Amino acid sequence: MINDAAENTIEITRQENVTRILDAAERLFRHYGYSKTTVADIARDLGMSPANVYRFFESKDAIRDAICHRLLEQEHTMVEKIIASPGTAAERLERIILAINSYNRCQFVKDKRIHELVEVAIAENWEAVQNHCNALKGYYATVIAEGIASGEFAKGDPVATAESFFVLSAGLCHPTLIAQNNDEEAETRARGAAVLLVRSLRP
Repeated sequence: MINDAAENTIEITRQENVTRILDAAERLFRHYGYSKTTVADIARDLGMSPANVYRFFESKDAIRDAICHRLLEQEHTMVEKIIASPGTAAERLERIILAINSYNRCQFVKDKRIHELVEVAIAENWEAVQNHCNALKGYYATVIAEGIASGEFAKGDPVATAESFFVLSAGLCHPTLIAQNNDEEAETRARGAAVLLVRSLRP
């Protein structure tokens, strides 16, 4: 029992340090940019040595990956709440698209420093980005399956339909494409496009 308690304490302390490092790194990435921030900068911000940071992350790339994963997980949590919320499948699918569009504009487009990080992640096809894309396809498939079962959407394979829906919705969800069309009419266009996308699934 004592050993278990000690191990739990060590793990809690470890997680607290991981969170502190990621919080500091994200803050510095947002302020100075990913490419201009070093592990030494992160360590200095936390009042610790670089060697101590390396105890928890083997490299700056590992810190970068963890931050990217954390930001995308926040998006997943948002989508999961919409899936579990009241409304028809069509209404929820439309809300998901618009929520992703809004989240990406706020997190990855308006914040130019974080947008730099995302651009690198997409260009290098990081594992976190791959997992994110697969997660979105899974979310779409879940709602589309519900819509098929209720008669809202045309009959078909929800997984295959979700794959196509993912490709067609890229202009509304991909940070780079959002950034290229991020003017004062962007939100209005996104709403119109989301309606058309969901309407294409109807019988």
